[in-house]
Amino acid sequence: MNQLKWIAVVSTAFLLSIPAISVYGENRTKQENESEIIKLESLDCRYLLKLNTDDKEATMAFLHGFMSGKKNELMVDVDKLSDISEKVIDRCIGRPNDSVLSLFERYRRN
Repeated sequence: MNQLKWIAVVSTAFLLSIPAISVYGENRTKQENESEIIKLESLDCRYLLKLNTDDKEATMAFLHGFMSGKKNELMVDVDKLSDISEKVIDRCIGRPNDSVLSLFERYRRN
């Protein structure tokens, strides 16, 4: 993904404070007249890895934006975020039951 696209996706997720990701999983709920919602703390690597490429990239960008928002970051290092995304995916491949959010928290501590 080129840098401009990363910046646009991450900043959009950060600025809009999107409340949930529409992915499929056992912990999803559907509220009346609303789209499907998943609790970020229950999103595991298995579901992330099963997503198609576009949904996976959007989910990763959302989580980067979510973490940036939690840390009140107004600037992002695109190369660093790409490296973190690769680390998360690599870890997920070996440990599909790990929480994706906890991996983002772990790798975004710096």
